[in-house]
Formats: sequence, structure tokens, C-alpha cells
Amino acid sequence: MINLIPPSAKKSIVREYWLRVASVWLFILSAVGAIFAILLVPVYVLIKGQISVYAESAQVAINETKEYDLSSAELIRASKQARMILDLTDTIRLSRFITLIDEIEKSGVTIDSYILSQKDDIVTPITITGTALTRQALANFRETLLTHPDIKTAYLPISNLALDKNITFSVTITMK
Repeated sequence: MINLIPPSAKKSIVREYWLRVASVWLFILSAVGAIFAILLVPVYVLIKGQISVYAESAQVAINETKEYDLSSAELIRASKQARMILDLTDTIRLSRFITLIDEIEKSGVTIDSYILSQKDDIVTPITITGTALTRQALANFRETLLTHPDIKTAYLPISNLALDKNITFSVTITMK
């Protein structure tokens, strides 16, 4: 039957046929593309939601890192302070020697000043100045110093014993 159609009409029918085939295929492709796009919308929404959740958790992690940096700096400072305190407990306290000398019986002797220092964790000789009522009170004070177990020597210059009463003295003590 196609043979009965004149060749010019046959050409237009074939062109229209292929136009319809192409339009049907384009319609089918656009329908498939639309369905594919509709099916991808939930995935898009899910990915967008996950991105925002990860962005928020990353921001929280950044904030925690900043807090950690601040707290680590504080911990380092506190550790240094604790180390300094521990180092202070290892050093010799000079007040201990003053207390030790004050505890020694000093009847008739008044102590006016102490001169003491520390060099390389060693206490240098301690110099005590004061006033003694009598020569015997000063001699007894020196003997009491020598009998103490922590005191090695107590040097009292002979010139301090020149007077009989109200003697201004200076005693140099070396600790053990």
C-alpha cells in the first residue's frame, strides 16, 4: 500500500513518521529524566541535612579544641606553679633556723638581730647580735648553743667578753 502513495507524499509521511518517533522518544526520555529527578530529591534533601549536621559538629569540635587549648594553657601554668611549690618545699627554710635559735634558753640575753643567708641550698654561717646582762649569761648562752644537736660551732669573739655588764655581743653560728 505504501507503493500506491506518490513519492513526494511518501517523503513527507516518512519525515512525519520519524518526527513522531523522535518526539515520542524525547517524551519518554523527559519522563524518565523527570522521574529520576523526583527520585533524587529525597537524596538531595538527606545530603543537605547531613552536610549541615557535619558542619555543626565540626563547629562544636572547633569550639572544644579552642577550649582545650585554653584549658591546656591553664594546666601548663598550674603545673608550673605546682612545680615551683614543690621546689620550695625542697629548699631550706631560713625561718627554721631563727625558730631554732629562739627556742634555745636565753636567760639574761636579748637577741637584737639575725644575719643569715643561703647559697646553693647551703646555709651560710648565721650571725646573731644582741645584748647580754652579764658575762656569765653570755657564756651560758654560747654553751647552750653548742649543746644543740643542729649547731656545729658557735664562735664568740673574746672581745665580747671584755665588759662585765650590758655586753653587746656578736655570735657566729655554723649549722650541721
